[in-house]
Amino acid sequence: MSDELQRVEEEWAAAVAASDVDAAREILAEDFVLTSSGGVSDHMSRDEWLAALPAVHTRSLECTDVIARELGDVAVVRARLRWEASVGDRDLTGEYLVADVFKREGGRWKASWRISTRVT
Repeated sequence: MSDELQRVEEEWAAAVAASDVDAAREILAEDFVLTSSGGVSDHMSRDEWLAALPAVHTRSLECTDVIARELGDVAVVRARLRWEASVGDRDLTGEYLVADVFKREGGRWKASWRISTRVT
Protein backbone atom coordinates (compact mmCIF):
# COMPACT_ATOMS: atom_id res chain seq x y z
CA MET A 1 0.00 0.00 0.00
CA SER A 2 1.23 3.48 -0.73
CA ASP A 3 2.54 5.43 2.25
CA GLU A 4 -0.01 8.15 1.55
CA LEU A 5 -3.00 5.78 1.65
CA GLN A 6 -1.64 4.13 4.79
CA ARG A 7 -1.35 7.56 6.42
CA VAL A 8 -4.93 8.50 5.47
CA GLU A 9 -6.31 5.21 6.85
CA GLU A 10 -4.38 5.81 10.10
CA GLU A 11 -5.65 9.41 10.28
CA TRP A 12 -9.21 8.20 9.74
CA ALA A 13 -8.92 5.58 12.51
CA ALA A 14 -7.43 8.21 14.84
CA ALA A 15 -10.24 10.65 14.03
CA VAL A 16 -12.85 8.00 14.83
CA ALA A 17 -11.07 6.97 18.05
CA ALA A 18 -10.89 10.61 19.20
CA SER A 19 -14.37 11.56 17.88
CA ASP A 20 -12.54 14.35 16.04
CA VAL A 21 -15.06 15.84 13.63
CA ASP A 22 -12.63 18.43 12.20
CA ALA A 23 -10.04 15.77 11.33
CA ALA A 24 -12.72 13.51 9.85
CA ARG A 25 -14.07 16.39 7.74
CA GLU A 26 -10.62 16.69 6.09
CA ILE A 27 -10.58 12.98 5.21
CA LEU A 28 -14.09 12.60 3.79
CA ALA A 29 -15.06 13.69 0.28
CA GLU A 30 -18.20 15.81 -0.07
CA ASP A 31 -20.00 12.80 -1.62
CA PHE A 32 -18.94 10.36 1.14
CA VAL A 33 -21.40 7.59 2.00
CA LEU A 34 -21.13 4.91 4.69
CA THR A 35 -22.83 1.64 3.85
CA SER A 36 -22.62 -0.49 6.98
CA SER A 37 -24.08 -3.82 8.06
CA GLY A 38 -23.99 -4.27 11.82
CA GLY A 39 -22.34 -0.91 12.51
CA VAL A 40 -23.55 2.61 13.05
CA SER A 41 -26.03 2.80 10.13
CA ASP A 42 -27.06 0.90 7.00
CA HIS A 43 -26.67 4.08 4.92
CA MET A 44 -25.26 7.39 6.10
CA SER A 45 -24.22 10.54 4.24
CA ARG A 46 -21.12 12.55 5.07
CA ASP A 47 -23.05 15.18 7.02
CA GLU A 48 -24.95 12.51 8.98
CA TRP A 49 -21.70 10.63 9.71
CA LEU A 50 -19.93 13.78 10.93
CA ALA A 51 -22.91 14.71 13.12
CA ALA A 52 -23.02 11.20 14.65
CA LEU A 53 -19.26 10.92 15.32
CA PRO A 54 -19.24 12.76 18.69
CA ALA A 55 -21.78 10.25 20.07
CA VAL A 56 -19.53 7.27 19.26
CA HIS A 57 -17.46 6.22 22.27
CA THR A 58 -14.44 4.31 20.92
CA ARG A 59 -12.36 2.39 23.44
CA SER A 60 -10.00 0.92 20.83
CA LEU A 61 -9.71 0.67 17.06
CA GLU A 62 -7.17 -1.50 15.26
CA CYS A 63 -6.80 -1.74 11.49
CA THR A 64 -5.15 -4.93 10.14
CA ASP A 65 -4.85 -6.97 6.95
CA VAL A 66 -4.75 -3.84 4.83
CA ILE A 67 -4.44 -4.17 1.06
CA ALA A 68 -4.73 -1.25 -1.37
CA ARG A 69 -4.83 -0.78 -5.09
CA GLU A 70 -4.45 2.56 -6.83
CA LEU A 71 -6.29 2.96 -10.13
CA GLY A 72 -5.26 6.39 -11.32
CA ASP A 73 -7.22 8.97 -9.33
CA VAL A 74 -9.19 6.26 -7.52
CA ALA A 75 -7.96 3.82 -4.89
CA VAL A 76 -9.60 0.89 -3.13
CA VAL A 77 -8.48 -0.25 0.32
CA ARG A 78 -9.61 -3.49 1.93
CA ALA A 79 -9.03 -3.95 5.66
CA ARG A 80 -10.17 -5.66 8.83
CA LEU A 81 -11.09 -3.42 11.78
CA ARG A 82 -11.20 -4.56 15.39
CA TRP A 83 -13.37 -1.96 17.06
CA GLU A 84 -14.47 -1.61 20.66
CA ALA A 85 -17.12 1.08 20.69
CA SER A 86 -20.65 2.03 21.61
CA VAL A 87 -23.28 4.62 20.78
CA GLY A 88 -25.49 5.18 23.80
CA ASP A 89 -26.68 1.72 24.89
CA ARG A 90 -25.81 0.12 21.53
CA ASP A 91 -22.60 -1.95 21.53
CA LEU A 92 -20.70 -1.72 18.23
CA THR A 93 -17.80 -3.92 19.39
CA GLY A 94 -16.66 -6.49 16.88
CA GLU A 95 -14.58 -7.23 13.81
CA TYR A 96 -15.51 -5.51 10.59
CA LEU A 97 -14.42 -6.07 7.01
CA VAL A 98 -14.26 -2.76 5.19
CA ALA A 99 -13.69 -1.61 1.65
CA ASP A 100 -12.84 2.05 1.31
CA VAL A 101 -13.02 3.87 -2.01
CA PHE A 102 -10.81 6.96 -2.22
CA LYS A 103 -10.49 9.59 -4.92
CA ARG A 104 -7.88 12.25 -5.44
CA GLU A 105 -9.16 15.73 -4.65
CA GLY A 106 -6.87 18.72 -4.44
CA GLY A 107 -3.78 16.51 -4.42
CA ARG A 108 -5.01 14.42 -1.48
CA TRP A 109 -6.83 11.11 -1.11
CA LYS A 110 -10.41 11.65 0.14
CA ALA A 111 -12.72 8.85 1.27
CA SER A 112 -15.79 8.67 -0.94
CA TRP A 113 -17.37 5.38 0.18
CA ARG A 114 -16.89 2.97 3.06
CA ILE A 115 -18.54 -0.42 2.81
CA SER A 116 -18.45 -2.07 6.23
CA THR A 117 -19.68 -5.50 7.32
CA ARG A 118 -19.59 -6.68 10.92
CA VAL A 119 -18.32 -10.26 10.96
CA THR A 120 -18.25 -10.93 14.73
